[in-house]
Amino acid sequence: MKLFRQLAVNVEQLYVKKEGKTILEDINLKVYEGEIVAVVGPNGGGKTTFLKTLLGLVKPTAGRIEIFNFPPREAVKRHLIGYIPQRVNFKRDSCLSALDVVLLGMYHLKLPKEEKVKRALESLKLFGVDHLKDRRFSDLSGGQQQRVNLARVVAAEPKLLLLDEPTTGIDFSGQQTFYEQIKKLRDKKGFTVIMVTHDVGVVWRYVDKAVCINRKLHYHGEPQAILRPEILKLVYGTEMVPLYHKH
Repeated sequence: MKLFRQLAVNVEQLYVKKEGKTILEDINLKVYEGEIVAVVGPNGGGKTTFLKTLLGLVKPTAGRIEIFNFPPREAVKRHLIGYIPQRVNFKRDSCLSALDVVLLGMYHLKLPKEEKVKRALESLKLFGVDHLKDRRFSDLSGGQQQRVNLARVVAAEPKLLLLDEPTTGIDFSGQQTFYEQIKKLRDKKGFTVIMVTHDVGVVWRYVDKAVCINRKLHYHGEPQAILRPEILKLVYGTEMVPLYHKH
């Protein structure tokens, strides 16, 4: 396995409480530059809150977070982070095309317009939606919107990609293709990727590490271990049989 040297994300003794309820408890995690990390766990286990804390959208009750040696909000300000939430909504009457949405993601880049358009089209093609470039974003299906949003984030070339359920609305074959694309992007661009996913039976083939969160961090290590019954029971609190497909 490739060794990753530079620390991209450092989380130490992270606690998050909301209205007296503990959402995250004593999370300690190191992610190195170029790693692809899958975050798995049950609904309500704190996975999305964890991503939002990395973004500076949720303030920790206690603990320390650094993104490439910067606090989360400073990392966002420096455009080091690209984020895809579970759903990005635009008004139904918005006239923004798919191409417009991708270009919006590059507003901060000091590049000629022609270069931005070229990069946007390349990114749309990468995710198989370049033929939708002139379609209104609000008219696209959920899966198509997700691909366009991924193209938007990737086109801006941040150092860290935070993806919350990125394959929502995408079928099994599309999930495999997506994870393969992410791996190729990492190899080409050197992105660090942290993604929340429920695709336990699929994603382990394409990531370097797996992180299991259910309020606490129950496991951090080799991805194939998340298929072990004892790990699944520890994280989900019940017996589970992961669904996966053999090639």
